[in-house]
Amino acid sequence: MNRKPLIHLNPLFFTAVAGLLGLSAACTVAGPNELRDTQDDGGGSVTVGGGGNIGFTGSTGSGDEGGGFDTCAEATDEAKRVPINMYIAVDKSGSMDSNNKWNNAKSAFTTFFQDPAADSLNVALRFWPDSGCGDNDCNPGGCAVPQVPLGSLEDSNHEQQLIAAFNAKYPGGGTPMSAALGGATQWCIDNQANNMGAEVSVVLLLSDGAPTQCDESTNGLTSLAANAYNQAKILTFAVGLQGSNENLMNAIAQAGQTQKGYFIGNGNAKDDLLAALKDIQKNAVACAFAMPESKNSKDVVDPTKVNVTYTPAGATEAQTLPQTAGEEFCSPQTGGWYYDDPDDPQVIKLCPSTCAAIQSDEGGELAIVVGCKTVVD
Repeated sequence: MNRKPLIHLNPLFFTAVAGLLGLSAACTVAGPNELRDTQDDGGGSVTVGGGGNIGFTGSTGSGDEGGGFDTCAEATDEAKRVPINMYIAVDKSGSMDSNNKWNNAKSAFTTFFQDPAADSLNVALRFWPDSGCGDNDCNPGGCAVPQVPLGSLEDSNHEQQLIAAFNAKYPGGGTPMSAALGGATQWCIDNQANNMGAEVSVVLLLSDGAPTQCDESTNGLTSLAANAYNQAKILTFAVGLQGSNENLMNAIAQAGQTQKGYFIGNGNAKDDLLAALKDIQKNAVACAFAMPESKNSKDVVDPTKVNVTYTPAGATEAQTLPQTAGEEFCSPQTGGWYYDDPDDPQVIKLCPSTCAAIQSDEGGELAIVVGCKTVVD
């Protein structure tokens, strides 16, 4: 019998930034769009981490055999990332003019936008308070309209638009955080709905202070991040410059399922902020894969015949990760994976504990096997 090779996926790995937080809840890099041979799309070689102390269950086999699925595997393809759309909401209140915070932020974002490693991101940008976003009222609707529309950082013209937008702004005004966060999360929710779950949207909220207008309550602000996650699995990253309320920013991050905020002092603010942005990027694109599609448009991949295997760095035995019914069923001990929508799966996501373990092993490899009965937890 001539067996077709497995679908080997090497999800994107970014070197962890020393001293910054590893946010295990974030999960987003992609698998194949078609079951066919492909060339690298310019995104570079992609490998993942793994190898934590999680007790993976299911069948095992050699790495080349994809966990013992040698008699039923059907096809192979290179990994393709799920598009990551990042809505960046930047505080330009008057306090950002002190201690060179605005210039440091502008410089860090400029470098980040121009970094080839960030080319996999699509970015939309909104400043607040500014132009209908919390400058005269607290309606989040204006904050849900980006001043620089969504575009790829692979596009040099889009990079220049983002940089020019920063150069055209100057700090001033109060801190209407609830309007800004409400608008950012709403944009992401709408974007997810418009793309039917085939893309992943995240919020990056940057501020140097506590709210001074609109809803200033912790409960009000955290509910915005929590609702976005509950409605559309939107992750919210919170970055606090000197003067920010750390308890509040941590609470927003926790509600947005990114565990803790990032905090930047004045000592080496530019480099520290740049490192935080890179770490956020890593955690925004680590552990989700596009549902494979058949090369023949008339065929549909059977979601009950999809498996995910993991081979730790240096190992020859692949471990089959068990499927769970959803994130709420993920076990911290056994980990596993789940579909974004069991009835109409578009994305394969790793459980948080599996995501964290895999990120720690730079040389580990994942594979998606199509054609074999799914191993279920």
